Amino acid sequence: MSSSPTIPESSHSQASLSPSNSQSHSMSHPDVSLQTLVSHLLASKRSLSSINTVWRANEIVTSARAALEESVVLSARTGFLRSGISEQVKILRKVRGGVESVYKDGQKDFKSVIRTLDAANARLESTMDVLRSTMVEAAFRPAGEEPRSLLDFVDEEGVETMRDALKESIRETKVSPSDPISHSPV
Repeated sequence: MSSSPTIPESSHSQASLSPSNSQSHSMSHPDVSLQTLVSHLLASKRSLSSINTVWRANEIVTSARAALEESVVLSARTGFLRSGISEQVKILRKVRGGVESVYKDGQKDFKSVIRTLDAANARLESTMDVLRSTMVEAAFRPAGEEPRSLLDFVDEEGVETMRDALKESIRETKVSPSDPISHSPV
């Protein structure tokens, strides 16, 4: 417990206000130039004005995040739709293959029917030639009637009409596209 002189409180405050004390205070903190103060003031002002820019940047980041989330959702939906459409395209291609197969079978059957009709027409022509060349004997005709063939008793017009209708149908079928399936876009 040393006995050091204590300075009363009032004298301590007076000492800090004394000119020598203020000189030492100004010596430890050198005077800042006006230019430096102005530059600090301008920097502070710029810093404060950049708060609006920071808020705007925050809004942009938030909206970008929302857009990214929406983009991810849309991408997932698009992927789902793409896979569904791909499956449907596969199914349509299988259906197309089936339709082509049926079409080809139909074409084969049609050609077979045409050959059968051609053969029937040839037999009909042959039969009509036989009827044309076979004359009815006078005993079966009334007296004074001119000689007639068996073909005279057949309705040739009905046969010709049927034959012409068949030929027209065949012609129309041949005029239509030979393979309508190959022209389809799928």
